[in-house]
Amino acid sequence: MDRLHVNETFWAQGLGILTSEDRSLLESVLSALPLAADISRSDVFLVFPGEAFEVCAAVHAQPHSMTSLYTESPAGECRPSSERRWMWTAVTRGLRRQRIVPEVFEERPEVGQQVWPVLNAHKQPIGAMAIYTNAIERERHRRRDGSFQRSLTRFLHMVAAGEIRSVEKVPPFREQDGIIFIDHLGRYHYLSGQANNVYRRLGYVDDLRGRSLTEVAAGDLRIVQQAWDEGVCVFSEERVRERILLRSAIPLFGQPDLNLLQRLSPSQRVGERYGALLLVKDVTETRRKAQELKVKAVMLKEVHHRVKNNLQMLVSIMRMQARRAHAEEARQLLYESINRVLSMSVIHESLSEGEDQVLNLGDVVKRIVAQVHAGTVGSSRDIRFIVAEADGVMLPTNKATACALVVNELLLNAVEHGFEGQAQGKVLVYLRDQMEGVYLEVADNGQGLPDDFSMDSGTHLGLDIVRTLVQDDLKGTFELIPQAKSGTRAVVNFPKGAVGGAPT
Repeated sequence: MDRLHVNETFWAQGLGILTSEDRSLLESVLSALPLAADISRSDVFLVFPGEAFEVCAAVHAQPHSMTSLYTESPAGECRPSSERRWMWTAVTRGLRRQRIVPEVFEERPEVGQQVWPVLNAHKQPIGAMAIYTNAIERERHRRRDGSFQRSLTRFLHMVAAGEIRSVEKVPPFREQDGIIFIDHLGRYHYLSGQANNVYRRLGYVDDLRGRSLTEVAAGDLRIVQQAWDEGVCVFSEERVRERILLRSAIPLFGQPDLNLLQRLSPSQRVGERYGALLLVKDVTETRRKAQELKVKAVMLKEVHHRVKNNLQMLVSIMRMQARRAHAEEARQLLYESINRVLSMSVIHESLSEGEDQVLNLGDVVKRIVAQVHAGTVGSSRDIRFIVAEADGVMLPTNKATACALVVNELLLNAVEHGFEGQAQGKVLVYLRDQMEGVYLEVADNGQGLPDDFSMDSGTHLGLDIVRTLVQDDLKGTFELIPQAKSGTRAVVNFPKGAVGGAPT
C-alpha cells in the first residue's frame, strides 16, 4: 500500500505562486512527511489555503508504525475556514496550534491535532504541516520520558522547517522497530522497549540511559557522529556481535535540551547540536529465515531437475522397448505411456528452470501440444494444432500437473480416434480464465463419435484417465460433445484452488 498520497492539483496550486526558494522548502518538507508520520505514529498532512477561504489537504502521509486513522486518504479534500478556523489561522498567520477534538475530516473520537506552520526565509507562512494522533498513541506518548517528548517536538520543528536532509536513506520505521534519543553530549537518554531488547541481545543487559556512546561497542558513535558532522540522515546495515542491525541516525540541531552546552569545534559544527534520534532494528532472524528459504528453494529446483532427468531416462528405456516390441498393440501402448511421462516431465522442467510453485498453465499447454504433435503426427499427415486464449491462467503445481495429463490424453485421443485413416485435420485447444475457475476445451474436426459410443463402456483407457483426473484431482466436470457438422468437443471445467505459495 502506498503510504504517501499527493493530490497533484492542490500541490501544483500550492507551489504555483511561490518563489523557487519557497518551492524548494516545501519539497524538503514533503520528502520528510513519511518519516514524520512514522516517528510521531500519526497521520501527517501538508495543507494550503484554498481560493475560497478553505483549508485544502494537498498531501497525506500514513504511518507504517501504526494503523492509519483513514481507510481512504482525504488528500484533495477542502474544508471552509469557518470549520477549520484554528487551522486557517495557522496556515495564513503562521501560528503553531495544538488541540484535542472529537473529529478530523471524518468522525474520530478524541483525536489530537497539531499544526506546524511552514515559514519561508521571511517568516511568512506558505503552508502548514498538520498532525493527527489517535487517543491511544497520545496517551502512550504522554507516558514516555520527557526528554524523548521534547526530542520529538524538535524533530517535527525541523521537518516543518525543511531541515531534515537525505531522508530518502531512512527505511520506513515500523511498530516493531526501536527508537533511541541521544543527547547533545552523546549519551543515551531514552530507549524504547524494542530498542532495549535489541541491545540486550547484543549483551548489554544493564540500563544504558546516561551512558556515553563511547562506552558501548555497537558502532552507534560512528553513525551518530557522521550524522552530526554532515548534517544529514545516515543509514547503516552491519553485523554487530553476530547480530544484523539496521540503524538510521537523524541529527537534531538547535539549542540543547539541557543547560549544559557543549559546542563542537568550528570545523565540525553544523549548527548547535540538540541531539539525535537513532532508529534500530534487529533483522538477524528475518535474514536467517530468508537464507533458509533460499537454500530450500535451490534444493527443490535441483530435485525437480533430477526428476526431469530420471523421467527422460525412463522415456529412453520405454522407446527402446517399443522398438523391440513385436506386437503392434504393445508398441502403441508403450508410445502412449511415453507421452504421459513426457507430460509430467514438462511440469518438472518448468520447476527446474526456476519457476515458482505457481505455474502459467498456458505455457505448459503449449509445450505439451508441441510435444504431442512432434511425437504422434508423421510427415505424411497434415494435422495442425492451434492453441487459443491460453495466456494468464495461473495454477498451483498439483493442479497444473493433472491438467497437463488431461490435455495430453485429449490430444492423443483426437489424433488416434478423431483422425483415424485421415491425412489431414485440425485440433483447437481453448484455455480461458474464468476468475474462480478454468475452462479447457479440445476440439477437432475429425470423424466424430461413433453412434454406439459410451463413456461407461470401459474400453477407452485414455478417456477413463481423463475422467478420473478431472473428477478426483481437479474436482471438476468433463464431457464429450459431438460437433454439429464433424468432429468432437472435449470440455473440462474445474476450480482453480489456491494459487499462492505452496500447492494445495
